[in-house]
Amino acid sequence: MGLSDRLSEMTKLQRPRGFCAYQGLYESLPKEEQKALDEAINKGYPRSLIIRALRAEGYKCSSDTMRAHFKGECACPKI
Repeated sequence: MGLSDRLSEMTKLQRPRGFCAYQGLYESLPKEEQKALDEAINKGYPRSLIIRALRAEGYKCSSDTMRAHFKGECACPKI
């Protein structure tokens, strides 16, 4: 299988455009939890700390999810 075939195959397996795991997580949080998350991000807390706190509260989150979102590599609409 060549690179072209591999890329074609992999694009078929991608999540639909418009899906961002971080945004899905954020929208699932209660409003007070969203506010706490926003404050932690605005204060510059390390992502690893935020992820550990989210996991401790029972939320599923990964460093890849956060990295992709905050680097603009996720599927969120770009303004």
